Amino acid sequence: MARGASYYVGIRGSAAIGTAALEDDAAVSRAEHLGPGELRRVPFAGELLGAARVRSGFVPIPFDAFDRASAVLEAEEQAAWLQLLRLSWGEGRNFCRAAKRDLMARLRLSERRLNHVLDGVVQKGFARPLHRDNRGTLYRVYLPAEAFGEPLGDEILCGRALDPAGPAAPPPRLRLAASGGAPSRAARPARLPGPGPGGEVLGLARQLARARTGAESEEAVTAAAAEVKELLTEGHSPAQVEACIRAVARRGGRDPQRGAAS
Repeated sequence: MARGASYYVGIRGSAAIGTAALEDDAAVSRAEHLGPGELRRVPFAGELLGAARVRSGFVPIPFDAFDRASAVLEAEEQAAWLQLLRLSWGEGRNFCRAAKRDLMARLRLSERRLNHVLDGVVQKGFARPLHRDNRGTLYRVYLPAEAFGEPLGDEILCGRALDPAGPAAPPPRLRLAASGGAPSRAARPARLPGPGPGGEVLGLARQLARARTGAESEEAVTAAAAEVKELLTEGHSPAQVEACIRAVARRGGRDPQRGAAS
């Protein structure tokens, strides 16, 4: 037997599948042509192929985390970086603290191998260690756009910079990408914005109220309007605010566009 043949390892179950002509099987073709919003599944080979939606307990990660990072990160580096993304951006922050023993368990790597892998992730600009204590190492975790020196774009909303010399700030009332709690009653303005420029604020506030509670109560909309106005005042565009409202809605399994008040 030739050396190349002795090293070949097939994929279990693959040998039983023949290579069919394009569009040969009607059921497969039907499943592959289902639209994104078409909630159907097609029977094929003992399975149901088609729509599936994760409505809660998911990590908001942009597509280029998979589509672009793979061009520069090795397989184990991708795995380590995705775990760091889960612990950082998946929790609504651009950093995380990770203990080495936790990463070793998640990745099933030895300490020596993990050090080598993390060094590759850092060297290629996808993470940076900033601090270490008994809890583990604090990493700033970069999205592909950041690693490649590009702007993040409207789909990513980041918090404003605080004065490092000032006192510790209280938790912000709204971080759209990760917020899930009810707004503070004390933070509500006295009344809703009126017509004109405030109409845009009111529209976004209604979306945010629906994303959080599934309804448009006056209290929820009033509180949301104050937070939306604050974000716009800080320089975030309406498109950025709306994109992150959609992220809040996806986490809660709600549609911010459904049931809008007339």
